[in-house]
Amino acid sequence: MRGLNKVSLLGNLGKDPDVQTLEGNIAVAKFSLATTESVKDKNGQTQYSTDWHTVVLWRNLAELAGK
Repeated sequence: MRGLNKVSLLGNLGKDPDVQTLEGNIAVAKFSLATTESVKDKNGQTQYSTDWHTVVLWRNLAELAGK
């Protein structure tokens, strides 16, 4: 069965996108994105957990990220 998995990530860029052009003039952009979750532990102290994601964009979205 085919389906669509959709994810929305809100975070901070680790560095500017790295945009490259492949054969056939296809743009590819790659960058890292940090998302942080905060939860309170049993003692009421806020604990933070940061996850890093690698994002790859193709074609028009890659060109937009480069701007």
